[in-house]
Amino acid sequence: MNTLETHVLNLIGEDTTSPDVFSDDATGMAQIRDSLNDAIEEISMVTGNHKRKLTIPLEENMGFYRIDLNRDVFAWVTDVWLMTVKRRLDQKDLIWFTSFNPRWLQNTGSPERYCQIGKDIVCIHPAPSASTDLIEINMVVVPDRYTLDTDRIKLRDSFKWAAVEYAAGEYWASRGDAKTAQIHHTKYLGHVGIQSLYPETFERPWQTKTEKTGEPSK
Repeated sequence: MNTLETHVLNLIGEDTTSPDVFSDDATGMAQIRDSLNDAIEEISMVTGNHKRKLTIPLEENMGFYRIDLNRDVFAWVTDVWLMTVKRRLDQKDLIWFTSFNPRWLQNTGSPERYCQIGKDIVCIHPAPSASTDLIEINMVVVPDRYTLDTDRIKLRDSFKWAAVEYAAGEYWASRGDAKTAQIHHTKYLGHVGIQSLYPETFERPWQTKTEKTGEPSK
């Protein structure tokens, strides 16, 4: 078992040297390992902490490019750069393209903007008029799930205790102990910093209010 798995077992009261339930093998650690993988995926999506860069050569008259990664899973684009001129492309969407020009698919020239389509397509507009440039795509990715205790855990040190608390909470939830599960889940949210990322005040409607006392003047 790896360090994260050992911490989870310690939190749930399991003997890490001679475990009663979770044996130190793929089958015995399956529940804990799955929970940790779920936590890593959720933390990556919520915080966007795992990033990668991808360089793609542009082709003449081709405006659509597929993000095909040999490891990790593409989540979303943070920015795109046109390399020869060191210019950042503006982020738009298909609705903007249609409003800008109903015949936007026929536009060619030096790319000025991009949009993400679906889970793995990036559209560059206008389509390049020559095959002489490169784009650098900076993106958030979700790490591949680890399967062995020797696999690298792609998670920042600052979030590792969050993953441990998440897995401990899922363990107690699977045992029907909702109260203990909620305690660990609250700690998980604190380690991730959910309140700072998504403060409640952003979702709270504000309105003016006056306090009226006494009789109105005549």
